[in-house]
Amino acid sequence: MIKTPTKLKISPKVDPTQEFIEIAYDFSNPLDLVREGISNAFDAGADEIEISFTVEKDCGESILKTIIKDNGHGMDLDGLQSFFDLGNSTRREDDEAIGEKGHGTKVYLNSSNIQVVTIHDGKKFTAIMDAPLRKLHNHETPDVEVTEEGTTERNGTTIIITGYNNNRRDKFTHSQLKDYILWFTKMGSCELLFKENKHENAILTLKGVDKKEAERIHFGHIFPNDSKKVEFLFEEFLAEAPKHYCKRIVKSGNLDNYPEIHYDAIFVVEGVKVKYGYNPMIRHSGYSAPSGAYTIQERYGLWVCKDFIPIQRKNEWITQKGSEYTRFHAFFNCQDFRLTANRSSVDNTPSEIMEDIRKAVVNIYEEIIQG
Repeated sequence: MIKTPTKLKISPKVDPTQEFIEIAYDFSNPLDLVREGISNAFDAGADEIEISFTVEKDCGESILKTIIKDNGHGMDLDGLQSFFDLGNSTRREDDEAIGEKGHGTKVYLNSSNIQVVTIHDGKKFTAIMDAPLRKLHNHETPDVEVTEEGTTERNGTTIIITGYNNNRRDKFTHSQLKDYILWFTKMGSCELLFKENKHENAILTLKGVDKKEAERIHFGHIFPNDSKKVEFLFEEFLAEAPKHYCKRIVKSGNLDNYPEIHYDAIFVVEGVKVKYGYNPMIRHSGYSAPSGAYTIQERYGLWVCKDFIPIQRKNEWITQKGSEYTRFHAFFNCQDFRLTANRSSVDNTPSEIMEDIRKAVVNIYEEIIQG
């Protein structure tokens, strides 16, 4: 005798503590803390940002203290809730916002204490999350203690993170921070080349762990100016002329098969002497580079971008013989890239769109080579 099948239902569940840990560790580069703080500041309408890293002594132990401060519009209680939530973003439907997934600030959980002081339209909220990483590893979801009071202070947000990255601070020297900010955050956006002037007056005040005084950094990625014409370079430098050559090519357009999708691109052809002239982080013979320095091969080539922030190198698109990508300092921005949760890859983009983008890049590259 055949029994009547029994119908059952399984409702998928989420282990919140494990998901918080996974997302916090998914940001494998400790400097991502800086990128997310800057992105949130710009999304809040800030044009003044302060970031500092210091080491303080506590009962004989050296504690890393990070402060990220901005003059944006601050957060109300719902915004503060979203700040600490996972996957809950108040900017999900905002096309101009950088943050959209509700994951970025979870990088802060890799710490021993998070304090957020935010002021919005006469209300001041102070939120404290104590021992987030320890509690998550103990399978506890860390609570946030919040106090509210009236204030006449101007809007803005200050985030104080204690014990980030297990107090390891070798990545937070001033030279490494400045380089990262100007290459991989909104503060180093290349948008000014495309007449996007919304943030041109933004200023970031930065102090690395090895500095006593802060430095003011102006908005915008650094590109070298065009060099003299080739014939004049040969007159001046003879066989070394190609090393001193520099030419900018700025392009904007739409994809062939997806004409509603727009892109902006800058390709700068740079000789090695040009790179050495404006980038102090490049290691080369006879030069003592700062901590965290890199080679031309490790940094240059083609970067695909979203929000005018470089996300991922795609040198294979412009490499035919081996290492000719090192001659390029190229950014290709498209707002239709779909990013992974930690913003490290564009490979979530549909393959058909990605192929059209690749073809657009190749067309620009071939036009440059032929010229």
